[in-house]
Amino acid sequence: MRNATVCLLACCAAGPSMAATHVVNVGPGLTFTPETLEIAVGDTVRFTNRGGLHNVVADDLSFRCARGCDGQGGNGAPSSEIWFANVTFTAVGPIGYYCEQHGSPTEGMRGAIVVLPSTPVDLQSFRVD
Repeated sequence: MRNATVCLLACCAAGPSMAATHVVNVGPGLTFTPETLEIAVGDTVRFTNRGGLHNVVADDLSFRCARGCDGQGGNGAPSSEIWFANVTFTAVGPIGYYCEQHGSPTEGMRGAIVVLPSTPVDLQSFRVD
């Protein structure tokens, strides 16, 4: 059993890391929850409207989403419907975003995703004595 455990740890650590999906609630009210979120490269953020006329727009205009995302078969215009939109982040760095109806890149209803590099697992930390 001990060898199986070591093999399982080594196989999992050596393989590619699993991307995660994180949720950011849009509303109710004029908030994104959480307002700031740290994720790893390759992770997806699911923006979900919880009430109100909202959308999500990247400060750098790399995405504009509500009932889907512009350029991906959806409509990123503000909507009061209950909607969700998934955005996958592939580059390290901060990405600011806002609601067109209630904010801008500098004020109002806004949030941030901080994309961190993926860290490989150190196999030496899995010592079995």
